[in-house]
Amino acid sequence: MASKHKFTLIEMVVAMAVMVVVAMIIGTASATFYNAYMRSVRTVEHLETCIKIDRIFDSLVRNAVPFKWNDEENASRFVFEGNADSLLFTALRRTYGKDSGGLIFVRLLVEDEELIAEYSASPILPWAEEQDDRGIEREVLAKNISAITFQYAEFDDEEGIEWLETWEEDDHEAIPLAIRMTVEWTDGRKEYWLRRTAGNSKESSFGYREAVSSSQSGSSRNSGGNRR
Repeated sequence: MASKHKFTLIEMVVAMAVMVVVAMIIGTASATFYNAYMRSVRTVEHLETCIKIDRIFDSLVRNAVPFKWNDEENASRFVFEGNADSLLFTALRRTYGKDSGGLIFVRLLVEDEELIAEYSASPILPWAEEQDDRGIEREVLAKNISAITFQYAEFDDEEGIEWLETWEEDDHEAIPLAIRMTVEWTDGRKEYWLRRTAGNSKESSFGYREAVSSSQSGSSRNSGGNRR
């Protein structure tokens, strides 16, 4: 009667070692694949986020125009507010079918680490203490945002193009020549968007745009958008 073969201790140790090596190879390959997949997912998500912000700057900020509305004292003022950490502006847009008009009013701000865009077909008045938000639509452009910073371009007789941290209406005849936004992410990254606004070159600002001299005071400047 033939005897049954039994594994020796050495054979069992060698077999277990081979299995461990194979498991490590499979685990390493799986981890590498998973990490590569997650990096690609994060890259695609970030690209989609940047495309959203690009869309705002290409279709709206690039088409920002100096549009005026009367305030409570019946004074004509620009529907524009340029703060260091938020932006409100009026932009031209294409109209289709039942669209209510060729203007859209947009606000960009950060809330709870989210970059928010607010849209309205009716003016969002920066001087109004209470704003009817029933017609305002909100879109989340990006998440994990620690801060946004805006800068506003003006032409100075002495310095040329000057970048300002805020835009005071009384000191200018129109809206900024260009707008730059810096986005700071919670992971430490920074990215920048810059666009010129519409119809705001020196010769095409709905009339003549007088260059602003740094020696001029706000009270001595004409606040109107049309000058000849």
